[in-house]
Amino acid sequence: MNVTIEYGIVGIPEHHIKITHQLPPQYAAYHCDFAEPVLVTSPPVDIIYHTTTANGCSLSNNIFIVKEPVQLLPRVKEGLSVVCCMIEGSINLSYLDMTSVPLLQGQYNCFHIIGQQQPTLFSPGIYEVQYYGFSRDMLATYASHSKLAKKWLYKIDMDMPVLLTPTPGIIWEGLHHLNHELKFSVINTGLRKTWLLGKLQELLILILEQQDTNTVSSSHDVTFNTIKTFIRNNIDKELTISQLASTYFVSASKLRQSFIKYCGMSFSDYQLQVRMERARALCIENEVSIAHIAYVLGYKNPSALTKVYKHYYGETPSETRRNKGYNMPS
Repeated sequence: MNVTIEYGIVGIPEHHIKITHQLPPQYAAYHCDFAEPVLVTSPPVDIIYHTTTANGCSLSNNIFIVKEPVQLLPRVKEGLSVVCCMIEGSINLSYLDMTSVPLLQGQYNCFHIIGQQQPTLFSPGIYEVQYYGFSRDMLATYASHSKLAKKWLYKIDMDMPVLLTPTPGIIWEGLHHLNHELKFSVINTGLRKTWLLGKLQELLILILEQQDTNTVSSSHDVTFNTIKTFIRNNIDKELTISQLASTYFVSASKLRQSFIKYCGMSFSDYQLQVRMERARALCIENEVSIAHIAYVLGYKNPSALTKVYKHYYGETPSETRRNKGYNMPS
C-alpha cells in the first residue's frame, strides 16, 4: 500500500536526478530520527524524504532545498488522506482545477488526494512539510463523532479528491510539540510502531476537534493569527519582520501596522512580551534551571536572559522563582 506523497521535478531529465540514502554533512541538520533518509538531488532542487508507516497510516517529513525556481509535481499511487503541516516556508498549491490553495508556514490543511496532481511552483528557499496519512479504518472510527471525519470518509468512499479545510488550520502549541516529538522519535521496532499509531490517533483527534469547532475568519485574520502563533511556537528563533513578511506574502509595512493595530505594540515589543511571559511562567511553574530557560528562549547564556528579564519585570528570574511570582511588579 502506498501511503506517501512523492514529488516529480518538472522539466528535469532523469539522468540529472540522483537518489541516495546518505545525507552529506551540509544536510545533517535535516536528519529525522523516525526513519532513514532518502535524498533526491537535481540542479534546481534537493529533496530529503523521511517516511515510516504503521497499519496503513504514515508519518512523512519532506525537506525541499530549492536553488532556483522549479515546478514540483506531487505524485500518489492510490487515494491518500493526509494532514499537511507546513513547518517552514509558504507555498501556493495548484489544486485540481488550478485553484490556488495557500499552505503557509505554521498552518495545516487536510486533503484527500487521488490521481494526477497539478505542479506547484517553488521559489528559491528551504521548505519543510510534515505529512500524516490516515487509513480509512482510522477515519471510520470517528465518523459518527466528527463532522469532518464523516465528510472525509464519504469522499474516500466516493473516490473524490477534496480539500477538506477551505480555511487552513493554525498549528497551535500542542500540534507544534507533537510534530517535533514525532520528528525526533526513534521508530524501529514493532512496539514503537504501535506507539506511533497511538500518536497518529491522538493527532487526528486533535485535528478533528479543532476543525469541528472552527469558525470561519477572514483570510487576514487567519494569516495574522498564524504569524502570532508561529512566533509563540518558535520563541527561541530570531525572527525579523522582513523575513515574516516575505514568508507570508505580505508587505513589511502592512505587517508592522497589523502589530500596532491588533496587538497595540510593535513587532519587536510583541516578540519581547511573548519571551518574557514564557520566561516568567517557566520560572514559576517548573524546576528547570535558569540556564535551561535561557536556552529555550534563545538567549546565549543565563546572564543575557537575566539582564533583559530584570529590565522588563524589575526583578531577576531567580527572585521570581523564590517569590513564586507573587511579587509581580506593577
